[in-house]
Amino acid sequence: MSLNQIMNSGVTGMLSHQKALNVTSNNIANVQTDGYARKTVDYSTIVLGGYGAGVDVEDVRRVTDEFIQRELRLSTASAEQFNAMSQIYGKLQALLGDPSANTSLTGKVDSIHTSFSALTVDPTLSVSRTAALTELSNFGTETNRLLTQIQSLRKEADTHIASEIETVNAAILRIHELNKEISSATISEKPTGELEDKRDQAIDEISKIMDVKTYPQGNNSVAVVTNAGQQLLDFTPRQLVYSPAATVSSATIFDQISLNVYDEVTGTIASTGLPLDPELTGGSLRGWLDMRNVELPALADQIGTLAAATAEQFNAVHNANTAVPPPAALTGHNSGLAAAEAHGFTGEATFYSFDANNDIVASYTVDFDAVGTNTLADVVAEVNGALGAGTLSLTNGVMSMNATGGATGVGISQDATDPALRAGRGFSHFFGMNDLVEARVPTNFDTGLALGDNHSFTGTTEFSFRGPDGQVQSSFTVDFGAIGGTMADVINEINANISPAATASLTASGAISINNAAGYESYKINVVNDTSDRSGTGKYFSEMFGVGLSYPSDQAVDFSVREDIEASPMKMALAEINPTGTPALNLSDNRGALKFQDLSSATNAFGTVGELPGSVVTVAEYAAQILAKSGLDAARADSLQQDRSTLAGVLNEKLQEAAGVNMDEELANLIVYQNAYNAAARVITTARDMYDVLLNIV
Repeated sequence: MSLNQIMNSGVTGMLSHQKALNVTSNNIANVQTDGYARKTVDYSTIVLGGYGAGVDVEDVRRVTDEFIQRELRLSTASAEQFNAMSQIYGKLQALLGDPSANTSLTGKVDSIHTSFSALTVDPTLSVSRTAALTELSNFGTETNRLLTQIQSLRKEADTHIASEIETVNAAILRIHELNKEISSATISEKPTGELEDKRDQAIDEISKIMDVKTYPQGNNSVAVVTNAGQQLLDFTPRQLVYSPAATVSSATIFDQISLNVYDEVTGTIASTGLPLDPELTGGSLRGWLDMRNVELPALADQIGTLAAATAEQFNAVHNANTAVPPPAALTGHNSGLAAAEAHGFTGEATFYSFDANNDIVASYTVDFDAVGTNTLADVVAEVNGALGAGTLSLTNGVMSMNATGGATGVGISQDATDPALRAGRGFSHFFGMNDLVEARVPTNFDTGLALGDNHSFTGTTEFSFRGPDGQVQSSFTVDFGAIGGTMADVINEINANISPAATASLTASGAISINNAAGYESYKINVVNDTSDRSGTGKYFSEMFGVGLSYPSDQAVDFSVREDIEASPMKMALAEINPTGTPALNLSDNRGALKFQDLSSATNAFGTVGELPGSVVTVAEYAAQILAKSGLDAARADSLQQDRSTLAGVLNEKLQEAAGVNMDEELANLIVYQNAYNAAARVITTARDMYDVLLNIV
């Protein structure tokens, strides 16, 4: 080996070990830097003419474990998904309150029953009536408050979605730029470790919001895709586009998050028509979407179902009784029924008119099973022909009864052994002629129609059967003039368009039921536009059957005591008509109050609503089930968040073992590189001395 080679070996050794010292000192300086991966130096021998001529730093290599890093990102996404859900659930639990407190939903129901039970002691006391009505109103105030706050929480989740999409878009563009820099540096054989750190930090930022993974695509650049395979970045970046809803209600249809191609030159985006929502399986974005689209609407539907059951129970009792003095008029709501169609009732009901002394002026019992009493027009004609002092009428679907002639009041009672019923409701109750409580939408959709009955609708109803992430299974319009004339034809038309995702049917009570198939559990049918009209009554198809996103949640909105009764509690119907008594109505009669008292133990058959299984329970028990399920869902989200966070923590520790800076190791490397540097310097010194000796010989 020549002296020049020896000198070159020493010089290259000093330069190489100097670079190694710089890398090691940089590792130590970044020991507390998040996302920093330690760097190591790879040496290679310099060979000239077949002989070693020194050493060179071939690469400053970034140390990491791609498998652990990928699993860490997916675990982080899962933890952030449940963290987002836990945030909303935490606020929701604060709104629902302590189930054992009087201010909770269950407490409000219990207070109603307690106050109505007090009416049985002395129904003549206005203060007792006022107290009972106040508790009923308070329940409505609570359901209205909860549903308003639920929509506010949906709006909050929607705002988070819009904000996090901006974060993802910025990170995608940052990764794209880093990809170009890393590729350029790789081609130029320059170190890329610091750039890769920055790129990983940007990917980690996205992984908190979405479940993503990466794969190499040449020159050390990476592509980013969702865990389900949707491309976010390859050689061309994508951008997410979403417009948050201005206001949120039960009927709000949110836009999907669309995936678009970004033009680097113009800064514009071109739509691909690809939605991102269904592709997400983790990340905080998935959590916000699930709360906004599934969990919160389900709770709203459960509260609406509770309110509807409460209203139906109290309205049934109120319609079966009469106020003292009896009202001069009984006016129902729009039933959508026309006078010419079959009345659909069985059993008997008696219609009364009263004088100012609460004595019966006239009465007439309609036997709905009798031959000749076939249509609602027949019923009206019979009552008016026999009663004289009370006029029954059906106008635009609204059944009403007014005192005429010498009568000052009217009333309707059911036969004790064979009550008049249609779809399980008495005559007055079915038409809502003496309801106690009201809500924004009807609280019962049991129409009493059968498959063979005429649907009697004109116009059209436009439907959309959508999934929880906005995916449209089908969109269709039912033209009632173009299909057959029966309810069976309507059901068949709906089924032809929503099959195989769901099946529509007409229940025995005349309600439309939608049963979802496996895999479509969270799909819902929505009414986009409704111009239908039943028999000229002005009753829409969607309103008559409660079809659409507003049902059943809005049954708890504007839940209130009827305005005239709230203003005058003595108008409450607490007495039963005594056909042989004088007077026939007595203010001290507490039989109606006893029927209200019995509601505390009366059970309802509740169907499955929002993953709350169907059951036959009291209203109070159903309220308790709602609160219990919400609490369990909140606890589950919190538990899963903790589990996923723990797993992410373990994976992060494993990653740090491979990629993190170990101070002991780095300090040891400093000593090694320093000694190597000194040794290389000694080689140069030795070579110089040898040169001096040779020169002196000459």
